[in-house]
Amino acid sequence: LGRTCMDVSRIAFGTWQLGGDWGPTDTASATKAIRRAADEGVTFFDTAQAYGFGQSEELLGAALHGLPREQLVLATKGGLRLTSSGLVRDASPRWIREGVEASLRALDTDYIDLYQVHWPDPRTAFEETADELAKLLADGKIRHVGVSNFDVKQMEAFSATLPVETLQPPYHLFRRDIEAELLPYTARND
Repeated sequence: LGRTCMDVSRIAFGTWQLGGDWGPTDTASATKAIRRAADEGVTFFDTAQAYGFGQSEELLGAALHGLPREQLVLATKGGLRLTSSGLVRDASPRWIREGVEASLRALDTDYIDLYQVHWPDPRTAFEETADELAKLLADGKIRHVGVSNFDVKQMEAFSATLPVETLQPPYHLFRRDIEAELLPYTARND
């Protein structure tokens, strides 16, 4: 997976839909789907703090409970905060650390395999976010760092302090703009 040297299944199990954004989640069915995916060889599970602010992570952690942790790759994203006026981007060192701690509790794990900054935060310098993530790496709370929804210039700026190991951009039949700059960049930079 990117520069991480982690081997992951070709298909990941994404959990955005389990955070309640599109209506209530049937916990029993979701748990059954996650366990079935693991039984069928899926090893890569993707979630985010913002997917229900703990709901998706808690459901994923509970569903994977009892499976060999070393055979699973858990990816989550942080850097979004819910305020009284709505969702804001906050990749400040304090919020990143609080987010990692909250994700560890919600996922019921001692470490996160891949922690990704969900969106660039225009109010926080990349160096500040990267410095805090480097501390979390040193603490053993996270093992690898990636980004989501970043463009090439933003990844280069972030990587000046801490190498970006993965990128998770939106990509589908109706949104193919990553083919122009992002895919060539990621191919050149593994």
